[in-house]
Amino acid sequence: MLTIIVVITFVLAAVLSVGLAFYQRYVSSKTANTNPQFWEFQKLYFTAFYPALFSDWLNAPYVYKLFSHYGFLEDQITIIYVCGLVSALFTGTASGYLIHTYKEQRVALGASAVYALACFLKLSADYSTLIISRILSGAATTLLFASHESWYARSHLEVLDFPKDWIEITSTKAAFASSFMAAMAGILAYCMTELYGFGPVAPSLMAVPFLGISVMLMRSKWNSIGPQSLDTEGLVERPSPSATQLNVKKPRFMKMCCEGLQNIFRNPDLLLIGCIQSLFESVLTIFVFLWTPVLDHHDPPLGIVFASFMFATLCGGIAYKIWTTVLKIPAHSLLIGATGVASIAILGCVLSTSPTNEFPVVSYLCFLCFEFSAGSYFPSMAEIKRQIKPDLQNFAVTSWFRVPLNLFACCGLLMLHNSLNAHGTRKLFTMCFFMVVTAMGLSLILLRTKKKQPDYGTALDDVTT
Repeated sequence: MLTIIVVITFVLAAVLSVGLAFYQRYVSSKTANTNPQFWEFQKLYFTAFYPALFSDWLNAPYVYKLFSHYGFLEDQITIIYVCGLVSALFTGTASGYLIHTYKEQRVALGASAVYALACFLKLSADYSTLIISRILSGAATTLLFASHESWYARSHLEVLDFPKDWIEITSTKAAFASSFMAAMAGILAYCMTELYGFGPVAPSLMAVPFLGISVMLMRSKWNSIGPQSLDTEGLVERPSPSATQLNVKKPRFMKMCCEGLQNIFRNPDLLLIGCIQSLFESVLTIFVFLWTPVLDHHDPPLGIVFASFMFATLCGGIAYKIWTTVLKIPAHSLLIGATGVASIAILGCVLSTSPTNEFPVVSYLCFLCFEFSAGSYFPSMAEIKRQIKPDLQNFAVTSWFRVPLNLFACCGLLMLHNSLNAHGTRKLFTMCFFMVVTAMGLSLILLRTKKKQPDYGTALDDVTT
């Protein structure tokens, strides 16, 4: 029954996303950017970025299935997963400094090599080796995409001197392509794993050639833009050539973090945004772990399930653009709607995951609703950030948002989810429900603050997300 529902919803979500995309393009009032140099630059950036993105998505659908395939229990898999989260946390905090010191291309090349090594380590069924693989992949993924984004922003602003507003055009295209490529990766992973029977490690091995393609294109294309010594405005500082000067710069790294924390507490709106982001995205992080064990023992095609989730996310993102452009609904209101839909979806998961009375079809449909809400949440949050972020220290500020995000997810998984606790999954969903409801309440407070400030954000239009 579940498999039939998965196939039907997969087709419906795919058709709906395509239909919404055409409708949004038809009703969009924005004039497309026709600058040929900008188009060529976008194409050059996406040429190296998309293969790396696709390789990362290939690892997503069957990562839990791989560990369970090797015979590990849920609490053992939880530890592997948490190790990856902790690795991503520390690496993400230091990513700006590493890019500042070693440059984008070196960091991207090193991260690609480490990611490929992590994929090969998944061939081993040794528990310690898999933990190392997860730690390496968490660090490599963070550095890989941070370096790609930093190179694009530096080249866009410093080398080619394009307007800052055009960065949003590229970000929108990248977000749309990310969901679509994730769905395609899920289909390919299903074919490799289940249809052709190569096992759950096959998608990880398939990811390595795409990483290689990304590296080759990056080495051949990035150097054609301009001198590599330039740095992204507001993200990283100019490197110093001497070791003595480098030692002087290290305290500056800590100073940036302290200043970022001070700016968060000085701006109540920014503090609200940080809390909403930490709560909602922590739930999303936990969801990424939970959906497989909830559905897997009912034998659905996991790759198709994952593709359906990504099409639902894509529908949410396109619906956001329609709501903002056609119905003129503000981002603050849509953020409340996204967290409200997510609350209902998570509550459905609480009710459908009782160990004595499971409803896998209900759980799956609730997962789809949650993914739809996530697709609307991210552009809403990006637009609100664009309006109110008070400075250009993006790295310093967002690093502090990332800390509680990962801590909530790690603590919840370690304390509430293990193989000896039959109600662990349901308790974890209950915790997630209260977190999302809290995020919705904070979104209402944020909207009330917005209404009290009619000129809110007009003085900050030149600030980028």
